[in-house]
Amino acid sequence: MAPKLMQSLRAFGYTLPAALADLCDNSLTAGATRIEIRAVPGQDPYIAVLDDGTGMDGQALIAAMRFGSADPRDERAAGDLGRFGLGLKTASLSQCRRLTVASKRDGAIAVACWDLDVCDRRQTWWLERPPTSDLPPPILDWLAQQSAGTAVVWQELDRIISPGHATGVLDEQMVHAIDHLALVFHRFIAGDSGRRVVFRVNGRDLPRVDPFLDGHVRGQTIHAESFSVDGLEVTVAPFVLPYPQQLKQVEIDKAGGRESLKTGHGFYIYRGGRLVVPGGWHRIVPSEDTARLARVRVDVPVELDHIWKVDVRKASAEPPPKLRPHLKRLVETAINRSRNVITHRIRPPRTDHVSVWSRIDGRDGAARWTINREHPLLAALANDLAEPDREALFRTIEDAVPIEAIRIHLVNHLAVEPPPDPADDLEGKARAIVAALGPDHVATKRLLDELHLIEPFDRAPDEALRIAAELRKELLGE
Repeated sequence: MAPKLMQSLRAFGYTLPAALADLCDNSLTAGATRIEIRAVPGQDPYIAVLDDGTGMDGQALIAAMRFGSADPRDERAAGDLGRFGLGLKTASLSQCRRLTVASKRDGAIAVACWDLDVCDRRQTWWLERPPTSDLPPPILDWLAQQSAGTAVVWQELDRIISPGHATGVLDEQMVHAIDHLALVFHRFIAGDSGRRVVFRVNGRDLPRVDPFLDGHVRGQTIHAESFSVDGLEVTVAPFVLPYPQQLKQVEIDKAGGRESLKTGHGFYIYRGGRLVVPGGWHRIVPSEDTARLARVRVDVPVELDHIWKVDVRKASAEPPPKLRPHLKRLVETAINRSRNVITHRIRPPRTDHVSVWSRIDGRDGAARWTINREHPLLAALANDLAEPDREALFRTIEDAVPIEAIRIHLVNHLAVEPPPDPADDLEGKARAIVAALGPDHVATKRLLDELHLIEPFDRAPDEALRIAAELRKELLGE
């Protein structure tokens, strides 16, 4: 019975990043200020999570190694990130066949181990109490230097390293884990959760990320509000990110990368300062492209886990019905601002502006763009063509605009090359238009009066005014 149940508990759906995050939760609950993860390849590879928390004596360690060692209905302290008493065991055994925990308190080291092969052989629950000498020497050395702390060691990494595929696999897996842990614990890393915790993976500090880019000069922070749920406060703070093309690469990385900018909009739900859900609208509002800059931080006390339906892996949560109307109101404000940021990137129309393209609005928000047949430069270029040929040329260009390719490019927040210097050969373009107008001085004068309003001359209005003045002097004697 015991071996079968232990095998079933391995199928909780943990990924390596989620399993490591669950172990870090235990370290934070133990008051750790430093958490170190070591992934050691080689003949006998292992992964260890080390912390400088309060540690456990032998009796406390045995209790922690029991499956279901906590009742989710029990009242817990605000900093307790556990719930079911399963995380240490299920997270670990989802990745390995041998879990060893060594903890130091009051100068003494206690060790306990679950080995699935031993339990299979004995056909019962069999918690081993190995000597400290069984620990990998670097782990034993680390414990010796600590006044208190805990080391969780995974060996027989059958779910991480397949037989014959050990080379480089562990390093590749840890790359994804680093990104996940940096996001999940970013408020502890920054000290925003009330205490600062140092996280290190293979000797390197986790990068600092901020999915909200809080304080960015081009971002928007909307006033936070708090709501009472079962006598406890849930705090909601909406943010609107800057337009991605206004961000430097270092800022894009800080926000979570380009993929996060594209898909990471929605609610960011935290319990005890630890991120549980990174994005998504939870059917409160529909997802739309113009909402992609809106992100809403939701801080939930750990005492409300049952209402938010937090699962064992702490990878999902669901806003309770009582709070949904408030969340809808706040998120609609953020989405409207996101929409404004995105749409205002398109230059608003001006009544005195002569554009190359004209927008034609259709039904249900649909629109199409056509070439402005009245644009002086285009009219001049096509002046030698017969009317049917001129119209055929314009329609061919309109039909060939790669609208879908442009849309995909922008949705993926890829860079757009800036146009050439607007002052390049403007004078040549102006002279071509004047030549096409011929001896009609009335039309020429009107053109030169409005040259700085006509695309592409309006991109360099001072230069356009200079060119117009020079041409007036040459052609009109002004």
